[in-house]
Amino acid sequence: PHVGVATTGGVGKVERRGIKLVDNCCGSAIAASNYLAGITDGGAQLSTKIQSFTDFQQSAVQELILPHGKRLAEAEDRMRELPFCLYDSQDLLMNEIVKMGAGGIKAGGLALLGGVQINTAPESLDYFLPLRFDYINNQGEVLEDMLDDITYV
Repeated sequence: PHVGVATTGGVGKVERRGIKLVDNCCGSAIAASNYLAGITDGGAQLSTKIQSFTDFQQSAVQELILPHGKRLAEAEDRMRELPFCLYDSQDLLMNEIVKMGAGGIKAGGLALLGGVQINTAPESLDYFLPLRFDYINNQGEVLEDMLDDITYV
């Protein structure tokens, strides 16, 4: 997942080149969070549209966020917590993908890096917050957690 951090420090917003408006980032995550809040707060609109092929990715993000309703509702800063909730769900998905394809991992193993991309204003550098860095064998087993070995610059 990714999240914007505006120059003012606001999480879930970011300045974009050529646009004067400070915009939502990640719009998809925020929409999913609002969808979830509507469900948990009881304000969601009833719909017969279960899933739309034209917005399949958004439907997936909304599904991924569902288990985190209470966590987000109780968060001190919902926008700050949101990318971590999505990361946790995406990490579960990645684990399933790796286990299903583990037999195809070469003898050298697989390095899996996961985290949150942090987008900032155009005149600033973007950042990546690593949350996982594992060495995995062809059985899908984590042989080494290398997260502590990452050097931060």
